Amino acid sequence: MIPRIGHIESYEETEKIASFIREVLRLQWEAMGWNSLSCTSKMVVVKPNWIQESHDKNANEWESVITHPIIVEIVVDELAANMGGTGSIIICDAPHSNARFAKIIDRGDLGVRLDRLRQRYPRLSLSVLDLRREIFVIRNGVIVDRLANVPDPLGYTQLNLGVDSLFFQHPGEGHYYGADYDRKEVNDHHCGTKHEYLIASTPLNSDLFINLPKLKTHKKTGLTCSLKNLVGINGDKNWLPHHAEGYPGEGGDEFPEARFSYHMESVLKRSMHQMALLMPGLGTRILEVTRSLGKKFLGDSERVVRNGNWYGNDTCWRMALDLNRALLYGNLDGTWREAGNRKHFLCIVDGIVGGEGHGPTRPHPVKSKVLVAGSNPAEVDATVSRLMGFEPSMIPLVREAFACHRWPIFSQNLEEIEIDDFRHDSSGRIHLRNVTPAVPGGFEPHFGWSRLRGDHRK
Repeated sequence: MIPRIGHIESYEETEKIASFIREVLRLQWEAMGWNSLSCTSKMVVVKPNWIQESHDKNANEWESVITHPIIVEIVVDELAANMGGTGSIIICDAPHSNARFAKIIDRGDLGVRLDRLRQRYPRLSLSVLDLRREIFVIRNGVIVDRLANVPDPLGYTQLNLGVDSLFFQHPGEGHYYGADYDRKEVNDHHCGTKHEYLIASTPLNSDLFINLPKLKTHKKTGLTCSLKNLVGINGDKNWLPHHAEGYPGEGGDEFPEARFSYHMESVLKRSMHQMALLMPGLGTRILEVTRSLGKKFLGDSERVVRNGNWYGNDTCWRMALDLNRALLYGNLDGTWREAGNRKHFLCIVDGIVGGEGHGPTRPHPVKSKVLVAGSNPAEVDATVSRLMGFEPSMIPLVREAFACHRWPIFSQNLEEIEIDDFRHDSSGRIHLRNVTPAVPGGFEPHFGWSRLRGDHRK
C-alpha cells in the first residue's frame, strides 16, 4: 500500500477518522491475505507514541506529544472487527524512562475506552503493556533512583546486527552516550563486530505490527514519526547510542564545533556522571547543583546546541534504522529472516495535531489536520517530511532508509515515491515532490535543525 494522506479537521470527527482507518485496514488485510476466520490465533501489536504523559513545561498539554487516545481506540475497534472479535491485540510501548505509564493511559480516558471494547468483543484478548524493564526517578533533571519494572511477559530478545549494523566501523565507536550515566554499558554493546539491541519479544513475536506515531519534530533526528517511533520496542534504552562525545573533527557529534567551553562541559559532565554512579547520594546531589550552575553559565539547552541536538547528529538516525531492521527481520531466537520475508507492517500517523519546534517532549502544537498511512516506514516518513515542509533528502534518518542493505527497509528510490493525497478536491495520485505542507510555511524545526528551513518550503 502506497502512502495515503487524509484530511481530518479535529479529533471530534470520529466517523471520518474511522472511515480512513477502515479503508487502510481493508487494503492491509487484502495484501496479507487474511480473513476473520484466520485471525483466531493471530497476535497484532499496536505501538503508539507514548513518550511521556505531557509536555515538559505544561502538564496540561499532551495532544501534541502523544498519539491521541481516540486514534488508539478507533484502530483497536476496527482491528477487532476485522479479526472477527477473536485473536489477540496488544497495545505496548517503552516510554521515556521517567514517564508515568498510568498517567499516559489516563489521557482521554483511554483505559475506560479500552474497557468498553473488551465488553464489545468478549472473545478478543486485549491488553496494554509497559515494555520497560526499569523506571527512573528524576529530580531537577538528574536521575536519583532506578526502579525495577514489570517486564514484557514474553521476555526480551538480544539481536546482534554485527557488520550489518550502521554502527559498524563508525568513528564514534567507544564514545557513545546512551540513556543513563553508565557509558560503559552502551559502548560494550556497540564495538567491533558486535552491535546489539535488547528488543521486547512481544512486538517481535507479532503477526502484524501497527505503528501509530505522532507527527513531530525531533532535536536529534529532525523529525520523529514511523522510523523513530521504534525506540519504544526496547527493553533497555542504555543499549541505544544517542550521540557520540566530542565534535565532528574528532569523530563526535555531541557539539557542532570545537570550543573550549564545549570541551570543559563534556569533561565535567562525564566526571559528574561517574560520581553520581559511585556515590548515589552525595554524588547525585553534587550533579544537581553542577547541572543548575552549568545551565546558568553555559546556557539553556533551549538555546544552546548540546547532547547531539542538531542536524550533525550522526548517531541517533543509525540507531533508529538498526531498530527498524531488528523489528522487520529479527526472530525470537536471535536469528534473522531472509530479505524477502519481512514482518507484516502498517503505519498510521496521528497528525491531526502535530508538534513543531522543541520536539519531541516540549513541542508547540500545530493543527496540521492530517492522517497518513502506509505499509513501509521509509515511504511514510518521506511523505510526512514533505507535509512538515522539509526536504526528505536533508534528513539522514529518512534519506538513509532508502539505502541498499542486506535487510532493506525500502527497495525503491526516494525520488520514485507516489502518494495518494485525499486532502483536496483534486485528490489523486501525485509524486512525493508535489506533496504540499500541512500548514502554510511548514513546521518550525528544532533550532538545531534550522537548516531545514529553505527555499524548498512552500
